[in-house]
Amino acid sequence: MKKAVFSLFCSTAIAACAAPAFAQAPDKAKSAEQAAGSNYGEIIVTARKRDETLQSVPVAVTAIGGDALRTHLASDLTKVAEMAPQVAIGEGGSGTGAVISIRGISSSSSDAGFDQSVLVEVDGVPFSRGSIVGTRLFDTQSVQVLAGPQALYFGKNSPAGVISIRSADPTPSFEGYLTAGYEFTADQAYAEGAISGPLSDTLSARLAFRGSTQKGWTRNVAPVIPDVFAPAALQPLNTTGALPKRMPASDEIAGRITLLWEPSDDFKANLKFTVNSINVNTGNGNTEPYCIGATKAANAPVLLGFLPLPGSDCYADRKTSHAGVPAVYAKNIPYANGGKPYSDRMFYFGVLDMTKTFDDLSLTSTTGYYNEDLKLMNVTDWSPYATIWAAARYRYELLSQELRLTSDFDGPLNFMIGGYFEHSKRPFENAPDIFHVYNAAADNYASVVMRSVSKEDYISAFAELTWKILPDLELSGGARWSHDKKKMDQVNTAVGPNFSYLRAVGNHFLAGYSDNHVSPEATLTWHPSPDNTLYVAYKTGYKSGGISNPFLLAATTTPESITFQPEVSKGFEAGYKATLDGGRLRFDIIAYTYKYGDLQVVSADNSTPVITFNVRNAASSRVKGVQASFNWEAAKGLQLHGNLGLNSAKYTSFPNAQCFAFQTAAQGCVDVDPDPAKVFNAQDLSGKRMIRAPKLTYSFGGDYTAYDVLPGWNATLSASGSYSSSYQTTTDNAPGGVQKAYWLLDASLKVGPSDGSYELALIGRNLTNSYYKLQAYAWTASGNPDQYVAFWNRPREVVLQGTVRF
Repeated sequence: MKKAVFSLFCSTAIAACAAPAFAQAPDKAKSAEQAAGSNYGEIIVTARKRDETLQSVPVAVTAIGGDALRTHLASDLTKVAEMAPQVAIGEGGSGTGAVISIRGISSSSSDAGFDQSVLVEVDGVPFSRGSIVGTRLFDTQSVQVLAGPQALYFGKNSPAGVISIRSADPTPSFEGYLTAGYEFTADQAYAEGAISGPLSDTLSARLAFRGSTQKGWTRNVAPVIPDVFAPAALQPLNTTGALPKRMPASDEIAGRITLLWEPSDDFKANLKFTVNSINVNTGNGNTEPYCIGATKAANAPVLLGFLPLPGSDCYADRKTSHAGVPAVYAKNIPYANGGKPYSDRMFYFGVLDMTKTFDDLSLTSTTGYYNEDLKLMNVTDWSPYATIWAAARYRYELLSQELRLTSDFDGPLNFMIGGYFEHSKRPFENAPDIFHVYNAAADNYASVVMRSVSKEDYISAFAELTWKILPDLELSGGARWSHDKKKMDQVNTAVGPNFSYLRAVGNHFLAGYSDNHVSPEATLTWHPSPDNTLYVAYKTGYKSGGISNPFLLAATTTPESITFQPEVSKGFEAGYKATLDGGRLRFDIIAYTYKYGDLQVVSADNSTPVITFNVRNAASSRVKGVQASFNWEAAKGLQLHGNLGLNSAKYTSFPNAQCFAFQTAAQGCVDVDPDPAKVFNAQDLSGKRMIRAPKLTYSFGGDYTAYDVLPGWNATLSASGSYSSSYQTTTDNAPGGVQKAYWLLDASLKVGPSDGSYELALIGRNLTNSYYKLQAYAWTASGNPDQYVAFWNRPREVVLQGTVRF
């Protein structure tokens, strides 16, 4: 278990790590050690695609069990991030759909052509796109978070880390559970449950579901006012006022069926199919504007530098003032929904995992299919006038296949070899309306209607060799070879009269990209005793380059100007893990240093009132730090946990970084183009901290179980808090992007009979009500350098929850 850099979202991490964790067994299962009296037992992880104990595996990995996920309301990955040290996750709306960070390394959500620096693996299928964050977690057996580059063991390696999610499998005996709760801040009601058991001697099944409905935690107070931006032909016209009045209101339903077939001792097949529907009353419900400086002091946000915004304020206070769009502007614009904001998302995910054992060899095949369809409409000037908005549809289809052959010889040498292939297709349609200019040719108010199709074929192969030099000394190493091939076809099907600089209607823009890369890795592990592990590792990581997917495609754009190079990492990590006091005390300490080359960044282009984005490779960066954690069963029923992280993540060279909005020469924005006839303004961010990378994080907490508070009844009280120092959330280092230091506090009280047949819980998440941001931009439509807009994670939750198990 590791704790550092991004322990900031670790308010409940420590409690999760102490819970009975996982890998191939249900949450109920306990090892012999647990039965003997220790609550910790052996936690089995699969960080190297084989079963190993948490304390013996030479990897910085955190394990979170399914019971802990439910206790801490972790129904999506953003909340899992709050439980896992060094991790930050936030939904990001358009583009890739999310920001995912480990140890301060992340990728922006703002460009649909980007992959994430952190890989998310679900039931053995890797996902490099952030939109997977939008799926809901339910009936989850375990989550493993691997920090640092992961080159060898995952189909698409990651320069920052891997989050591996495993849903619960069928059980050999009949059982089930039902959990229902009500959250008072967002007025959310939810229910989750599963039923599992054998269908025959060789076939078992599990059926799981989750349903949720909520009204939202942000209030929209936009008034109905005259639309001063309406063309003369439409006057008089009023704005819509607050649409919606509370957000993000949502209705969600998900289901999964799992079939496990074990016809013999040497073969098993596991088939899972998941469906998830999420309907929300806005496409950007987790965004909110805010101000700094004199504007904040005056509490007077404006549009276009002069126009007051009725109902708006300058504070991130979960109150906003932006309207929907009068229906006349939505005419003949695809997915515009008559001008009413919305987000409708549908996920289909299937995976077939098969394992065949041949004496000392095992062959594993994992086949995955994923289909996502997202339609949305957003107002993106964040004003009651709704002068800038867009309707879009994102689709993503993925087919993947992995084969892996693993040996288990009695001798000192063993190996693992395998290959991975995936094919993906990503159609993207976008139609923004910027200041309502009528396009007679299309009979609509869209500034441009764009369609694109991106395709990728990826193939990789890997080999690993493990050598037991001595019974307690092991050397393992290997490499993964990767080949990427991408292509994009983008075309404007309509262009408004004020946007003649864009590519002409029907003129297809074609771009391609291909690359090969080899990522080696080596680890030396020493077990001086069964309860001690020391290791040192050299690791590398790789994230493919690619093709930007801009929604405003200028006529001057060339394929070379929108392609970007791979992101690579290399460095060292050393760790010590120990188990003491008969298994009651566990601790670890890990030091790491990694260099990143051609770090991929997306900067907001603030040259127009509409936020567009530029993709580039930062020259280089370095991440180094120390992290430590402990878990201690101090007495019967009392468990304490904590962690500390010190992290330095800085650009070592980034001389041509984009200037932030309204940045002056005195603030470091200067012309760096050597040609006197040309101007290219940039700032030098060399030596500056990277985004989403606090220097200091720590957390501490505990769980106390009082037995027989009433005859046959137990009560468990849990509390944990975490601290994060400040960090930057904008790539261009804008002053308004700083997230101040904050605390997170979680607590819960659970009571129920000692046999666990049912339970009543009062759960508080983020009781400090910290409203923290992970990604921010200048609010360019405001025309005011003091105004920003950010993506915020969910504030306080207070839940009354009941669970029945059978």
